[in-house]
Amino acid sequence: MLEATLFLLGLGLVSAVLLAIASRVFYVWEDPKLSEIEDALLGANCGGCGYPGCSAAAAAVVAGEAGAEICVAGGMSIASAVAKVMGVEIEVKEPEQACTSCTYGFEDADTRFTYLGINDCRAAALYANGSKVCHVGCMGLGTCVKACPFGALSMGDDHLPVVDRKKCRACGICVEVCPKGIMALTSRTNRILGDYTTEECTAPCQRECPTGIDIPEYIAQIREGNHGEAVRVIKEKNPLPLVCGRICPAPCEMECRRTLAGEAVAINPLKRFATEYEMSAGKHIHPYISDHKTGKQCAVIGGGAQGLTTAYYLACLGHSPTVMEASDTLGGIIRRVIPESRLPKRIIDWEIQGILDAGVAVETGQALGRDLSIQGLLDQGYQAVVLATGGMDSCQVMGGSDDSLRPVPGIHLLVDFMKAGGTPVGDGSHVCIVGSGSSTFAAALACLSNGARKVTIVTPCTQAEVMQRDIDPASITDKGVDILYSSAVCGLSGTGDSLQTVQVAGPDGEANLSASTVIVASGRISDLIFVRPMAPEGEEPTVGWTTVPAHRVQPENRDEDLFNLNEDGVFNDNVAVVRSIGRGRRMARAAHLVLGRKDLVGQPHMLRKDSDVLNVSKLEPVDETNRHPLPAGKVPVSFSDSEVLYDPSELQPGYDEQTARAEAERCLKCGLICYEKSAAGANHDQKQ
Repeated sequence: MLEATLFLLGLGLVSAVLLAIASRVFYVWEDPKLSEIEDALLGANCGGCGYPGCSAAAAAVVAGEAGAEICVAGGMSIASAVAKVMGVEIEVKEPEQACTSCTYGFEDADTRFTYLGINDCRAAALYANGSKVCHVGCMGLGTCVKACPFGALSMGDDHLPVVDRKKCRACGICVEVCPKGIMALTSRTNRILGDYTTEECTAPCQRECPTGIDIPEYIAQIREGNHGEAVRVIKEKNPLPLVCGRICPAPCEMECRRTLAGEAVAINPLKRFATEYEMSAGKHIHPYISDHKTGKQCAVIGGGAQGLTTAYYLACLGHSPTVMEASDTLGGIIRRVIPESRLPKRIIDWEIQGILDAGVAVETGQALGRDLSIQGLLDQGYQAVVLATGGMDSCQVMGGSDDSLRPVPGIHLLVDFMKAGGTPVGDGSHVCIVGSGSSTFAAALACLSNGARKVTIVTPCTQAEVMQRDIDPASITDKGVDILYSSAVCGLSGTGDSLQTVQVAGPDGEANLSASTVIVASGRISDLIFVRPMAPEGEEPTVGWTTVPAHRVQPENRDEDLFNLNEDGVFNDNVAVVRSIGRGRRMARAAHLVLGRKDLVGQPHMLRKDSDVLNVSKLEPVDETNRHPLPAGKVPVSFSDSEVLYDPSELQPGYDEQTARAEAERCLKCGLICYEKSAAGANHDQKQ
């Protein structure tokens, strides 16, 4: 009996030792967060998140491959619980919806061949990129419909997917399975922040619009009589549409496809009609205003078109922007330069009031460099300072002094420097001159004669391009001037009222110059976002200011430019009002990312002026109709020594309802290469 007991005890001891060794050898550590997140999830294992069950979804969250909002069916309570486990905050944003960018099914679009293969879009795409001539056209085989776990998609009679907005949970599975990128998740917020890409189906007028308005969509809404919705579509990209309806040179109409067979659609008058409808109703229409306020404060310097646009979209996204305007009224050039006969002040006041109603605060009589400083604003608690002051032209017409042209410490305009005969720059200073003309090189020599320790010229031109302007670079490099070719200033930093560092980007990457003075040849000092320098984790915030690297100016990175506007870094040429509005919206996007502490990166495949996209050079037979003219304008009612007086009711009238809808019918509903053909030409092959 004793022997049996000892044997059993020995066997148990050996087994325990072996099990202990096995547990060490085969042990797999599991993050305790994994089980906590799995317990927090809904437990339905529906697959709507794109992962095979809640366990896999929890693992993806822990691995950083998915966010706290991964459970598309669970709602905010589950997202908050997951976020608490992960130690992160939940950002409230507008719900997304699946959508399709294609407007012509394969029966209406031009095709190269008849596809008879496997009934799957991915298989069809593998065969010569599909049967359509358009490389971004929908296959129409319904792979996205089969993949949707919520039954939110169906195929329409035109063989294009139709989204049931009530059932869609924005899980993104349809986006993942679509081989052409036709399916996407979108919201008004996304459309406000985004720009067109080369992967999208865009019409020529859209691509040419400086503000990026979805022109075919708002014309379609006017055609259907949905004028309020047309205003929302317009204001997703442009908060001053009634101003633009009066003064925009309408480059979109030059690219309208109808010009290939007659007159362009009256795109700008139709925009004016829709927004006059808004004004006549007496209630401002907004594309989207977030109910969730972030509490992030941003100072926007300049109350012109660009500054107002930036502030408007920041307010729509839930931030708290304050416009700092040097004069006593908002509007900038659009108020002070454009005559009353073309742009009545009541229209400007109406548009600006709509921007203020969105949640924009204003402080007038506050000039940066005189009443305000960048360092002071940051010290007051503003998380970002956006510079949208306009350029030399705006300062001249508004009676600005030389000081008003230098809101940024250490920045001087070349024209003022040369007019003063080479203002002393301070003994022993390092001067950086941005430009490429002969006056730039003359200024470099003047700086040396005035006591500069070192002078560096930053030019976007190559050495060969400089020499083509009859400039001999050797004549100044021999005297100690450095020249950085194919380069641009992409950042500034300093402390208080002193500039300390100039960041320059060039073919060899980025470099920092310890410069205290920058002289710029361009007339515009704008498009800058100032923040406090980032401090290492656990340390106190760094004293001083810096600009965020919003521009990527190296030639090899130009496809990823954040703004898609600047080839010359942070100092750029003057632009028209309508282009300032486009810049303002893109500045709002950058500031939104900065305030949200997100990486400031550009959109992939962003559409640029020089982007190569499909187009057509001739039209198949279309019904040719004449453009509807605007009614004749009236003459001034009286004159005085100082101004011409107009009765606002007598100014150039716009379209009435009937004429506007008739003109909207002339739109060909263009896509990338598709358009609405007449019955006579509907069956013809498209000529490229």
